[in-house]
Amino acid sequence: MDVRIEDARTYYVQTKQTLYMLFGSLWAQVVQKEEFETTHARQKADIAFLEGHGNELREAANETLIRQRAKLIATAGGINASDLAINILAGTVLQIAKQAISIRHGADMSDCKLQGRLISGSCVRDLIWIGRNQAMHFEETNETKQPGVRKSGWVDLFKILDTHRQGTFSLAPPHQSKAFEILQILGWSRFDQYESDMQDLGVDPTYN
Repeated sequence: MDVRIEDARTYYVQTKQTLYMLFGSLWAQVVQKEEFETTHARQKADIAFLEGHGNELREAANETLIRQRAKLIATAGGINASDLAINILAGTVLQIAKQAISIRHGADMSDCKLQGRLISGSCVRDLIWIGRNQAMHFEETNETKQPGVRKSGWVDLFKILDTHRQGTFSLAPPHQSKAFEILQILGWSRFDQYESDMQDLGVDPTYN
């Protein structure tokens, strides 16, 4: 029996429950972010109304305006925290998937001859591997000038993706993790599609 196949199968089975929890937590955060955004829009509208009638406000209304501005700041913080959590969770999913491919095929992306589905000018293998690298090292770009810091391998992929989804994968700073956007391209809103893609890449839990 091929040791790599068996090791990949073992890793896949061991991480399956973790992935279920990650997907659940991820989409819970997405819902929470949407709720924050709805609240944020309402708060902005309330503040705009109060500011537009500034000369008519009584003291109590002024106090309401101050409270609403404080709430707006807190809600914006909630949006940012949810966004960070979403990309951390999505990056962890990509890390687990990339590790499964590495165990099965080798330490370099080119060791995996299987590419999987073609999506948005790329393929599943590259989206997982390079998407994971970008999520972990998004501060690195081809424009990085710091001595000793390697150039990133994700810039070329993002140029391709941005031609299909303009603005989503912009290379303009500030750079940030795009792990969740990668998961959306992969269609990994649930475990079923992840499982299918892993099988296409040779990480096969049904192997005997």
